[in-house]
Amino acid sequence: MNKEQQEKHLEHIFSKMREIMLKKGNDYATQDRLSNFKLAGNICGISPEIQCLSLIATKVARLSVLLHNQNKPNYESISDSIIDLINYSALLDMLLFDKEEKKTKTSLKEIVQNKTIEYWTKTQTT
Repeated sequence: MNKEQQEKHLEHIFSKMREIMLKKGNDYATQDRLSNFKLAGNICGISPEIQCLSLIATKVARLSVLLHNQNKPNYESISDSIIDLINYSALLDMLLFDKEEKKTKTSLKEIVQNKTIEYWTKTQTT
């Protein structure tokens, strides 16, 4: 495969990833495409990130079996599993970003609350 073919293949993968991510997101989730991981993690008593990571591990294990087996897969192709793995990785990144963003919002909210209390306390003592 030459450079041009690689780039074309990469574009094909990106297109397929996006299509699958959006279709499955509509089937599995609410407005928050991460809600299914949050709910499943809560049911299992683990974080959404670990829930997603367990699905990544399952895909890696499946790929290992398929790549070591000489038989053709019955249902999902190796390529499909690889795209799912890439999408789960992207979803994990989204979960981590979401978690960090919430942390930042909470920190800002606490700062505003503390400053408000500090201001209120100062105005009450003068």
